[in-house]
Amino acid sequence: MRALRFLMMMLEALLPSTLRIWLLRRRGATIGAGCHIGAFTILDASNIHLGDCVQIASFNLVHRLSRLDMGNGSRMNGFNWITGAGTGRLEVGKNSAITRFHFFEASGDITIGENSIIAGRDSHFFTHGISATNLDDVRSIRIGSWCYIGSSSRFVPGSGVSKGTFVGMGSVVTKPFTEEFLLIAGNPAQMKKQLSSTDVYFDRAFLPHDHHPTNYRGG
Repeated sequence: MRALRFLMMMLEALLPSTLRIWLLRRRGATIGAGCHIGAFTILDASNIHLGDCVQIASFNLVHRLSRLDMGNGSRMNGFNWITGAGTGRLEVGKNSAITRFHFFEASGDITIGENSIIAGRDSHFFTHGISATNLDDVRSIRIGSWCYIGSSSRFVPGSGVSKGTFVGMGSVVTKPFTEEFLLIAGNPAQMKKQLSSTDVYFDRAFLPHDHHPTNYRGG
């Protein structure tokens, strides 16, 4: 039965965006105005909630999520793989972006705040792991608002960063960083510098993207 369902989703992935959005709405998905879902993208989530002006590009695989939430003005570029165990949730805040070739293992929840970027490529987020004392370690990952996650970063179960955090390329984040406006880097990641909320990166009303309409004001 599941194989047949997946085959149907693959066939639907060939449909134009407007028709796919119509079908998803018919099945109970909440999808706002001005959204686009690219060809060859599979959305296998029990609950789908997309705000206004959300763009999901072609060649994404969203597999076995309990819920996919994307806020107004957010986007997901191509060739990302988001998978869960039928229980996990991916939440992407307003105006945030996931670029290309990233992997999200979302057996637990993964939350990305508003105006944040999962930048570059090849970052991995794991909410499920195994240790010598725990064969089923499932803990959520939280990325705060106005964060920048550099290429090839790694996040382990239970890790995360708070508002205004820059994560250096290739970092391995092994714990939750609760302090705001930090630059962290390394393996394991450590604080390298205190940033300021008045730095130019944060001194904007919202994070703009090229898919936003000209009259968009941040959702």
